[in-house]
Amino acid sequence: MHGAGNKFLIHTGNEDPAKLIKNLQGADGLLVLSVDVEADLYMTVYNADGNEVQQCGNGLRCAALHALRSKLVPCEEISIRTVAGINMCRVHLDRNEIEVSIGTPSVGPEQCGVDQGAIADLPSMQFVCMGNPNAVMWTEQDPVDVRGEYGKLVCEHAGFAQGINLHVARLDQENHATVASWERGVGPTPASGTGGAAVFVSTTRRNPFVVSSLGGSLSYHFADDGQVVMTGPAAYV
Repeated sequence: MHGAGNKFLIHTGNEDPAKLIKNLQGADGLLVLSVDVEADLYMTVYNADGNEVQQCGNGLRCAALHALRSKLVPCEEISIRTVAGINMCRVHLDRNEIEVSIGTPSVGPEQCGVDQGAIADLPSMQFVCMGNPNAVMWTEQDPVDVRGEYGKLVCEHAGFAQGINLHVARLDQENHATVASWERGVGPTPASGTGGAAVFVSTTRRNPFVVSSLGGSLSYHFADDGQVVMTGPAAYV
């Protein structure tokens, strides 16, 4: 499946994840869905390099749509737990969109395992934890060009204890940004759900906010409880 261009292999069996990752065929990651005692489903997320990660916004939308269409769950309201916590999902089949709560952001370098002294050689960035560590670099240039210059350097830098996902953002309108992402363990990606949330949070703009990338556009807003809610499409490849 894919969510805004982010491709995933979704598995609901007991196959060894290491074997599945060897056959991703260009997908950005593997999503393993299993039964859970706290939510409707548990989603384990593996990046293309085989490492397990905490959260995946675009993957949550794909998992929710697949769970409903495959009748793993009985209704459009679905709870999916990841390492980062429980995410509430609502599938809108009439317009092929999925609305997902992806947690309350934590802002600052200490929330993302950043050694500030070690990254003094890097450009200025803002850090937002959305269950996973994200760095937002603002630019007035083409975000894809800036990502190409800094993506590998930033994401593999020793100053990030957990690694980091880099999102190069350009504010095009009051409530719209264009973004290019480079994710740890994957490389350049056509979109990032949690990355878009990090961009939204770092703007301090209010609701709604649209983030566009090569894979499409995602909409974000804050729920009353402070969680970030993301809305966007998902589809089978």
